[in-house]
Amino acid sequence: MKASIFNSSKKFRIPGKQEAVLVIGLLLISAMFVGCEKKNDTPDFSPNFTYSQVDENHIRFSNTSDGEYYSLIWNFGNGTADTTTDRNKSYVIYYPVSGNFNVSLKIVNYYGESKSSNKSVAINNSDLVISFTMEPDPSHPNYITLTNTSQGNYDSLVWNYRNEEIKDVLEHIAYFPYAGDYDISLTLFTNNKGYSATETISIAQDDPELPTGLVWAEEFDYTGLPDIDNWTIETGGNGWGNQELQYYTDSENNLYVDNGVLTITAREESVGGRDYTSGRIKTENKFDFQYGRIEARIKMPYGQGMWAAFWMLGANNSTVGWPECGEIDIVEMVGGTNNDNTCHSTLHWDNAGENAQYGQSYSLTSGILADDFHVYSVEWTEQKITAFIDGTQYFEIDITPAELSEFHNNFFIILNLAVGGTWPGSPDNSTVFPQSMEVDYVRVYQLEE
Repeated sequence: MKASIFNSSKKFRIPGKQEAVLVIGLLLISAMFVGCEKKNDTPDFSPNFTYSQVDENHIRFSNTSDGEYYSLIWNFGNGTADTTTDRNKSYVIYYPVSGNFNVSLKIVNYYGESKSSNKSVAINNSDLVISFTMEPDPSHPNYITLTNTSQGNYDSLVWNYRNEEIKDVLEHIAYFPYAGDYDISLTLFTNNKGYSATETISIAQDDPELPTGLVWAEEFDYTGLPDIDNWTIETGGNGWGNQELQYYTDSENNLYVDNGVLTITAREESVGGRDYTSGRIKTENKFDFQYGRIEARIKMPYGQGMWAAFWMLGANNSTVGWPECGEIDIVEMVGGTNNDNTCHSTLHWDNAGENAQYGQSYSLTSGILADDFHVYSVEWTEQKITAFIDGTQYFEIDITPAELSEFHNNFFIILNLAVGGTWPGSPDNSTVFPQSMEVDYVRVYQLEE
């Protein structure tokens, strides 16, 4: 008779909790040792590179790293960088100015671990010599003529001073209204990399012609849409009484403040049944004034169909309407061939229910208004209104006659960039979009008696 397993003399025991815990612990320890063994088996790698001189300003770099790794991240110390998986890729890097440049190579393995090698590369020759002169105007020492005297080849240049940025002009007149020490830098760009030189100029005294009695100012020293405490953004595409073609929006694409400048941008895009968008702001019901000096520093747009304006309407516009409220066009720029260098100042008033107007214009002797910022201003007294560009008077009108009574009331400020309309006409194939009107500041002064 066969023995039954149930009758076996061997005894079987079910493990208790302590034995189970011991088994699990042993398994975890075993796994830890296995993990450590795998990590210790990670192939080693070591970063390295060589460099050699091609000529006085060009250096060749080659990777000589050892071991197993996946990617290489180069930084050549002059703004040039590259990431690659090609171990055999070499580089010839241009260093146009002398100096010591810290070059680094980081290599990364398949586990995400990285190691770096750093070397200093000395360039003793300057292929690009950055220099400029600063000459005060003998009769107006707060105006400084900056002249680029750099040597070598470069693609573009930028002047920087007092938070101003002036691009691609070899000679520029900088204005420093207040006494003090100011840094002026000139940056030359080649192959999308910039190289700078900085000088300091001392201004001995405040400009004696600087207006006193500042009563209101917008310096645009913030970021975003125009400050609602100062401005109302106007929107719509109703033609604005001039058959204009744009739709004014409240979008940052058309109105944006950054780096101390308000940029009003006209774009070719369809919104609200119009083919163009732009921006328009006003101080109505937030600030208005009677008599004084008002000025703004503006870089104008250019091109057929552009119509930029810095102007004022009578504060009673909402009750009496136009032209009875009066209009003071501090400056208007109407773009197009032979027009991009010209600005206009005009007054409008009511004459027996009809619009009456008087204006004058000023044209630059070289360049166009879009090349640089200019200061546009009006001085307004009980007797007359006078307009200026960069301190040069080009318009004056006597406002003492009774029929010009509109100009003895309060006025509010408007900034806008229109597209098309009765004066400029429509854009054409020569018009480049987008176009921008850049405003550095707007200031209002009380004139001394």
